[in-house]
Amino acid sequence: MNNTNKTRTGTLIAIQDSLVKARFFSNVIMGETAQIMVDGKSLQAEVLQIAPDPKNPEAGIAEMQVFEDLTGAQIGATVEFTGKPLSVLLGPGLLTSIWDGLQNPLYKLSEQNAYLVPGMKAAALDEEKLWDFTPSVAVGDVVSGGDAIGTVPEGRLNHKILVPFNFDKCTVESIIEKKSVNITETVAVIRDKQDVKHDVKLAFRWAVKSPIPFKSRAIPSKTISTGVRVIDFLAPVSYGGTVGNPGPFGAGKTVLQHSLCKYALADIIIMAACGERAGEAVEVFKDFAELEDPSTGDSLMNRMCIFGNTSSMPVAAREASVFIALTVGEYYRYQGYSVVLLADSTSRWAQALRERSGRQGDIPGPEAFPMDIPDQIKGMYQRAGADEGTGGSLTFIGTVSPAGGNFQEPVTQATMDATGGFWGLSQDRADAKKYPAIDPLAYTSSVYDSFISWTDRNKMLQTLDEANGIDQTISTIGLKKVPLEKYVLYQKGLTIDFCVMQQNAFHEQDACTRPDRLVIINEAVQKLIDSSIQFAQEGMEDEEVKVLVKNKFDELRQWWRDWNGTAVSSEEQAVLPQKVEQFILQEEYSL
Repeated sequence: MNNTNKTRTGTLIAIQDSLVKARFFSNVIMGETAQIMVDGKSLQAEVLQIAPDPKNPEAGIAEMQVFEDLTGAQIGATVEFTGKPLSVLLGPGLLTSIWDGLQNPLYKLSEQNAYLVPGMKAAALDEEKLWDFTPSVAVGDVVSGGDAIGTVPEGRLNHKILVPFNFDKCTVESIIEKKSVNITETVAVIRDKQDVKHDVKLAFRWAVKSPIPFKSRAIPSKTISTGVRVIDFLAPVSYGGTVGNPGPFGAGKTVLQHSLCKYALADIIIMAACGERAGEAVEVFKDFAELEDPSTGDSLMNRMCIFGNTSSMPVAAREASVFIALTVGEYYRYQGYSVVLLADSTSRWAQALRERSGRQGDIPGPEAFPMDIPDQIKGMYQRAGADEGTGGSLTFIGTVSPAGGNFQEPVTQATMDATGGFWGLSQDRADAKKYPAIDPLAYTSSVYDSFISWTDRNKMLQTLDEANGIDQTISTIGLKKVPLEKYVLYQKGLTIDFCVMQQNAFHEQDACTRPDRLVIINEAVQKLIDSSIQFAQEGMEDEEVKVLVKNKFDELRQWWRDWNGTAVSSEEQAVLPQKVEQFILQEEYSL
């Protein structure tokens, strides 16, 4: 796209909510941005379609979506075409920031007005802050797009200053010495093959619809420790992997996201609140600034950035916020860091596409979503991945909020087809106060390696499945008709569910379980599954024996839950398999 076009203008001729049409007489480019003047303020829009003007053969009609509230807009308003695509500013200072869907920093906007007013803008990155630049190339060196010309420290990270990715081989004409500079100052001058010189600064803009290239794309293979047991046991995700996380309202998606932000072992966490309810997003903005990163002891925000485009903000900006967040994630992946992107919720992003498609008069697909919604969702998740060339990765975890918890609706189904992992939240488990409410039987799947063998994983799932079937039998025909060995199996399943699948997200110890602890828990679980426990039942009625079995398992479960919250040292952790072994043998032991 030509970014050097002179200013070109048009006139607004139609307004339909966030979709507008403008008549123009010069060249207009698909995908470029435009500025619409409303009450002296400039509102940002994106060109979606271009068509001939049936009333004027010398003119054209540009159809655009506007990212801001159009209240007050009038026919005849001036439209200025920029010649530039929707883009994001990439450079040091991205971390610790909270933006709206168009990369305007929310705290800077709050200094202008207590409310978000259409047309409000602020510099995406702090233009006054000084960064300690250290050059890594010399005059005469040959560099290409993506090569580092120097570094600046950004918190605990070493931020590489990159040549913009669209450059071919260039020669370094000049570069500053080690010095403190801001993002507006030139740090190097490079000359391309056409003998044109270009200034290189600490930050540059990149089109959000153009994926940042991989150096060498790799198949995700290294498993991320999320700290959530049901995930790391049954539905793990690898660095560079993709996950769909659907669930009905109130099933605990937000709490699960908070846990992932705190405990997932990644260098950088990006949150895109692309349409989540405003109250939940406000909680994120407020609480995360006060949370401590358990890995470093620093503020959690030091490794985070947040894009907040809530359900109370303009619908069209939801799409922009997702792609801006993706591009920032790709940028840090190219820097060589492991990035986890949490998008909440892709359902509302898809609803924005549905509204836009309907206004454009497109042929509707299932439930009025665009016909190509599966392709759009796949295209979004395909931007995740691991880069063997840089050592970085971008893991994409997208939450879905299907109406009524219906997992058969188009967005959830397309997400299941596009992702390698699936964490489905159950309303029944949420109502039973089970956290996380991920249903291990109905809604977990993964193509990634677990921290335990798949044989052990499948044995665990089989036990839970059989226990669930016995539970339904008990509910239907009563406990008396269930054989003792089946009742013992049922109690084993309850123990695994209660002690392993569930956690206390607000308990300092139980909120996070690392792989070394998972191995110990799995050893105990496999002992329990494989055992044939003989309970003393001499002279006892069947009902009395089952009461005894339940009481014994209740004691074990209570001890195990206590162990989850208290066992810290390796010696304390190693006790679990021993206790389970004693329980199996029905030896004297202290719970």
